[in-house]
Amino acid sequence: MKLRAVFLTCFLSLGTLAMAAEPAVGPEQIEADWLLQDELRGVPDGSAADSLTREADAAGGVDGVIDGTWGFHTEIEDDPWWQVDLGERIELGRVALYNRCDATGSRNRRIKVLLSDDGKDFRQAYQHDGTDFWGHSDGKPLEVDLAGRRARFVRLQLPGRNYFHLDEVQVYPAAGAENVALGKPATQSSLSQWSKASPAGAAGHDRVYQTDRVVARGMKLAEKLRPLGANVDDQVRELERVQARLAQLPEGALADQRQALYFQARWAVRRMALSNPLLDFDAILFTKRIPPGFPHMSDEYYGWWSRGGGGLYLLEGFKTEEPRLRSLTEGWEVGSFIRPDLSFDGTRVLFAYAKYYPEVHRIGDKVNKDNLPEDAFYQVYEMAVDGSGFRRLTHGKYDSFDPRYLPNGDIVFLSTRKGRSVQVTPCTAQATLDVPDMPDSYVRCGGDNRRPVAVFTLHRMRPDGTGLLPISAFENFEWTPFVASDGRILYARWDYIDRFNQSFMSLWSKNPDGTNPQLVYGNYTKVLDCVFEAQPVPGSQKLMFTASAHHSNLGGSIVLLDRTRGTEGEGPLRRLTPEVRFPESEGWPRHYYLNPHPLSEDFFLVAWSDAPLPRHRMLMDPKRNPIASMGVYLADSLGNLELLYRDPDISSLTPLPVRPRPRPPVIAELPQWDGPQEGRYLLQDVYRGMDGVPRGTIRSLRVVAVP
Repeated sequence: MKLRAVFLTCFLSLGTLAMAAEPAVGPEQIEADWLLQDELRGVPDGSAADSLTREADAAGGVDGVIDGTWGFHTEIEDDPWWQVDLGERIELGRVALYNRCDATGSRNRRIKVLLSDDGKDFRQAYQHDGTDFWGHSDGKPLEVDLAGRRARFVRLQLPGRNYFHLDEVQVYPAAGAENVALGKPATQSSLSQWSKASPAGAAGHDRVYQTDRVVARGMKLAEKLRPLGANVDDQVRELERVQARLAQLPEGALADQRQALYFQARWAVRRMALSNPLLDFDAILFTKRIPPGFPHMSDEYYGWWSRGGGGLYLLEGFKTEEPRLRSLTEGWEVGSFIRPDLSFDGTRVLFAYAKYYPEVHRIGDKVNKDNLPEDAFYQVYEMAVDGSGFRRLTHGKYDSFDPRYLPNGDIVFLSTRKGRSVQVTPCTAQATLDVPDMPDSYVRCGGDNRRPVAVFTLHRMRPDGTGLLPISAFENFEWTPFVASDGRILYARWDYIDRFNQSFMSLWSKNPDGTNPQLVYGNYTKVLDCVFEAQPVPGSQKLMFTASAHHSNLGGSIVLLDRTRGTEGEGPLRRLTPEVRFPESEGWPRHYYLNPHPLSEDFFLVAWSDAPLPRHRMLMDPKRNPIASMGVYLADSLGNLELLYRDPDISSLTPLPVRPRPRPPVIAELPQWDGPQEGRYLLQDVYRGMDGVPRGTIRSLRVVAVP
C-alpha cells in the first residue's frame, strides 16, 4: 500500500532555497508504526527460525495470497516436496499451480503431482513436460486435470536435488468450483532461510498486544534516563496505571479495551524517550532516497544504478507534537542524494548527488565513459544547513561520495578516481582533473561491461575542492569513512592480508594523511560479513557500527564494539538490535537497520526498514527492492524504537543531529609532497629464523599483490 509509484517528471533549476516547513508525522501514523513493529520485531530472527515449523511455512501455499512471490520455500535437498491434507477422500477435478514469478520458474519444469489416501503411500498422477509456467504475472497457472481420481492428500514434488517453492496451490473437486485446499493443513519436506510463518487463518482472530513488554521496556528506560537528569515520574506512574488495569482485564476483554491500554503504554514510553537530555538539538538532517536498482555493497554507490527522487531535509521540532519538515534541495534536478555529513560547528553540509537518467542503467557498455554523462556520476557538494550557498567540489566521470569533514578543515571522501594507478600521488590525482574520463580499475569478481564494478578508495581535498590527493594505494574497495575521536579515519576495507579468502570486510583506521593504516577489528572474524559505518560513541571508547551484508545494500544489525575485549570474534560485540541476525553470514533478516548515529552507548538515531534486504541481482521490482521501506527513528539498547519520520512514497534515512559537535585533534602530517621523492626503508635479513638455509642460496623474493 505504501509502494505507490513515484513520478519524476519535472526538472527544476539549481539554486532554489529551502521551502517552507510542512507537517511531518501524526498520531495515526505513529500508532500504525507501533503495530507494524510488533509484527516484525516481536520475535527475533534467530528464535523465529528456531521455532518455525514446516507446517507454518507450508501454509503459505494454501493461504489464498497470490502475489508472484513464494508462498513456501524448502531447503535445497533431494526430491523436495510439499503436500496438503484435504480432510477427506474426495473426487478430484483439477489442480492449479501458481509459480513464483519474481525469480526463475525453471525449477518447477518437471514438477510431479502425487495422490494418497493415507498420507503414506503416494501414487503419481502427473509430471510436467519441461515447459515454463507462471500464474500471477500472466494469469495462466499450470492446470493439471486429475480426471476424477479420488484422494485425500495432494503432494507436489520435484525430482533431483533442488529448492522447491510455489506461490499458491489450488485444488478443485470434480463437481464444484470451490478451492477445497484453501486454509487446509499443509506440510513440506524441510525449511530454508527463506521460510516464514504464513498469516493464513489470521483473519477474524484478535491481535495480541504486547503491552506487558512495552511496560517492562518503559520501566527500564526510566532507569536509564534518570541518571541523565530526565524527569520521567509522570510517565512511570502512567505505566503503573496501565499495568494495574491490564491485570484487572477479564479473559474475554474486548479488543478495543486491550488496544487502548497498549497505546496508552506506548504513548507514555514515547514521551519518556523524547525527554532524553541527550536530545539537546531541535532539528535532524536526513535524506530521502530511493535505494539503488542493483543491491550490492559496491554497486549501490555508482550513479548509473541510482533511482531518482528525494533530497536533503530538515525535521524540525521533532520532540514536539507538531514536528515540521523542510526541504533543502527543492530546486534541484531529479537525482539521488546520499550520505551527508555536518560540519563540526553544525552550519554546513557535505553530501553526494547524481542526476537521474532513466536509461543509463540499461547501457550495455559502461566501461566506455563516452556513453555516460558526467553528472550521472556521484559528485561531492557542499552547502549551508539552510540549503543556500551550494557548490560542487568534485568533477569528472568518477563516482565520488561519502564526504566527511576532517579536523583541519579538509574533506576525506571515497572515489573511483584512483583508477589503475599502482602508486598514488598528487600527480595521479591531477591527471584525473586533466583527463576527466580516465579508465577505472575493477574488482576481481565483478561483472561485465554492463555491470562494471569500479574500485573506490579514500581521497582527500581542501574545503574548496583543490589539493586533490589519494590517501590510499589499496587495490581493493574501502567504505564508510568516519573521523574517530582521536582524529584518525575509521573505514572498512576489503582485505586479504594474512587471512582466508572470503567476503568479509573488516574495520581499519589510518591517519588523515594516509599513513599508519591499522587493523581495528575483524580480520579473521567470520561471524559477520561487513563492519560498515563504524563511528565513535560520545563519552566512550567504544564504536557503533552496522553489521551489513556482502551481497546487498548497506543494512543489517546495529552493534557496539568494545576493543578492550579483543579485536576478533564475537567477544568484543554487543548486539544493540538482537532481533536482527547478522545478514548473510547468519541468514537473511525480515527487517533491518542502517545509518546509526550514536548519542551514547544506549541511545542512537537510526534508519529502520520494514522490508527484508534485497538480494544481489538486478532488482528494479519495487516488491523486492522497495522504494519506501525506510524511516528515521530514535532507538535504544532496550529495544524501544520511536518513529520520527517516514514518507509513504520514498525511503528516509541517514539522520544527523543539527548542532555543533567536538572537533577531534589534528594529527601532524608526515608526507612532504613538495620535498625529495625518495624514502627510507627497513632492510630485513631474510635468513634470520630460516635455520638450515645457507646464506647465498636465496636468489629472489616473491612479492604478493593484487594489481
